[in-house]
Amino acid sequence: MPLPKPTRPEYSCTIPSSGKRIKYQPFSVKEEKILILASESQDMDEITNAITNVLNNCVTTAGFDVKDLALFDIEFLFLKTRAKSVGEKLAVKVTDPNDPTYTVDHEIDIDKIEIQKTKGHTDLIDLGGGTSVKMGYPDINFFAEGVNVNTIGERLDLAAKCVKQIIVGDEVYNKEDTTEAETEDWLEGLTAEQFTKIMNFFLTMPKLKHSFTLKNKNTGEDFTITLEGLADFF
Repeated sequence: MPLPKPTRPEYSCTIPSSGKRIKYQPFSVKEEKILILASESQDMDEITNAITNVLNNCVTTAGFDVKDLALFDIEFLFLKTRAKSVGEKLAVKVTDPNDPTYTVDHEIDIDKIEIQKTKGHTDLIDLGGGTSVKMGYPDINFFAEGVNVNTIGERLDLAAKCVKQIIVGDEVYNKEDTTEAETEDWLEGLTAEQFTKIMNFFLTMPKLKHSFTLKNKNTGEDFTITLEGLADFF
């Protein structure tokens, strides 16, 4: 007679970007092993695949797919699932940015880590003259490569990948009906002021972020550490 499958407890949380409630289970030992091996490999593609597969296995809500979530949703959900799997405390090693010789272990209460939102942030960008752009958030595909905006080429590439709709008057042009190259070409035709409005969408979008202040016991001075994005918590 085969052994019965172990049952796992079930929890619920709210997806930050959509407000949708979902149900999830803690990591199994097998899934925890997959995450540890991926982390030890330091291969970002392998880590991305591990997070995607593990979260898809842990979420029990019908129709759920990690690929449909914003990157900050995934970061939030991963931490919530991790907390129910291996404990509410997250151990990190931090170094005083003003004194590289001082490093200390610190524990963070995962339940205190939240998605921080900017007041007034919107995904519908009014460019003026009857033209607006509906934006989508960077997804799991950006976990490995990051959200890079250092050069004009990176900014154009990021914006082109995240434009969901271009609305000109009564005409709506959906992402599915245009190529990324066509969208990038259209973006290049905008004024600098209009493109800055689109880039502000990325600068103000919600972020998984947590700050804390510690005292350097060698100098007696306080220092503040800010962790941002899943890579800092993984």
